[in-house]
Amino acid sequence: MTPQEQQINAFLVDVFHDVLRLEEESLRRLGGKRLSVSEMHVLEAVQQRGGSDLPMRQLAAGLGVTAGTLTTAVKTLERKGYLVRLRPLPDKRRVVLRLTEPARRALEAHARFHEALVRQVSARLTGPELDALCQALARLHSFFTEPPPES
Repeated sequence: MTPQEQQINAFLVDVFHDVLRLEEESLRRLGGKRLSVSEMHVLEAVQQRGGSDLPMRQLAAGLGVTAGTLTTAVKTLERKGYLVRLRPLPDKRRVVLRLTEPARRALEAHARFHEALVRQVSARLTGPELDALCQALARLHSFFTEPPPES
């Protein structure tokens, strides 16, 4: 690796761990039953779909996890009081997930955490630096979300 590539690697690793640590600290301060970062991401995914009747497999795919992993997370969130699983008639095989009031409060607090984090980062950069960061992050995001080119 070139020195630049080594620096990029160090930044990616450090930033990932720093954001994860900050997110975990924020979740610890929420009160109620403690949530993990991955559990919060499940709640966010349920919130984003707006209560529509989305199959669990589709929700799992959107989160990048298996249906079994999602089922385990949903059971845990249900036990903690953050989600309710419903099986609407006539098809009892379908599962509808509903957020509880504690989940809504946790999601609101988590959104405030993200807003504060972004404001703090933005306050330290100039307009052109923010533009450059947005462009670089957009390219980085597309790199991680697009399928790799076939060799």
